[in-house]
Amino acid sequence: MNSSRIALVAAVAAVVSWTLKAVAIGTAGGLDKSAFEGPLFFAGLLSFVVAAVALGVALTRGRPLWVRILAGTVAAPVIGIGCTLAVGAVVAAVQPESTSRHWVWAEVGLWVIAAGILALVLVVRDREATPRLRTS
Repeated sequence: MNSSRIALVAAVAAVVSWTLKAVAIGTAGGLDKSAFEGPLFFAGLLSFVVAAVALGVALTRGRPLWVRILAGTVAAPVIGIGCTLAVGAVVAAVQPESTSRHWVWAEVGLWVIAAGILALVLVVRDREATPRLRTS
């Protein structure tokens, strides 16, 4: 199994886990009312981290091993945390004041991040699948 396939499986798992978490919250009637909320959040978080690390390694295909390790262990988590903070700030800025306590707004950041990493993984997988023309 190569790194882009691992990233794809992990990104899909993050999307599914965080979607199920939202369903559990909605079914239970709000935040902190479902026993599934915590485990599904952590399953999604673990999947997201694995997807980010594997994506960092996949993006550095063909580079020296030390570059791939650095991309997977340092760059990917730093970029992932930065994107998460940026998305959280944007969500906080655009949410209406009257709904700021509604659980859906608390989940929007997770949905955007999960969809974003899945989209990035799909772009990388498509790039890898597309044959390159040799010019020589």
